[in-house]
Amino acid sequence: MRVSRGWVAYMKIAFATNRGGLDDYIAERFGRAMTFTIVDVDPSTGRVEGVRVVENPGYRAGSGAGVLAVQKLIDEGVEVVVGPSPGPNAYIALQQSGVRVYSVLGTTVREALERVLKELGSHSSV
Repeated sequence: MRVSRGWVAYMKIAFATNRGGLDDYIAERFGRAMTFTIVDVDPSTGRVEGVRVVENPGYRAGSGAGVLAVQKLIDEGVEVVVGPSPGPNAYIALQQSGVRVYSVLGTTVREALERVLKELGSHSSV
């Protein structure tokens, strides 16, 4: 789902994070990440147009954390998810929803965003 502000449609990319923000590190677990950092990007330029941090409902869930996380991201209109590999149920839900998954660990959101934008063919200006 592209978010349109004026005449430009932005791509929403979500990163599994601990505290959130561009300088936070990617969380070690997808479904149990405390937060998701959602970045709005102009796909034609790679320019970051907005950054939000949302709480992951799966963080405190007794079971089904990954699926709860996926539902939150779908509700947020996310097109790309970046973080550790999701569990099998979460991965299937992401695939069925048309959300692309990039497995990245050990880096900041800012660094991971640059990598993903290069792979997607956008010019990065993070």
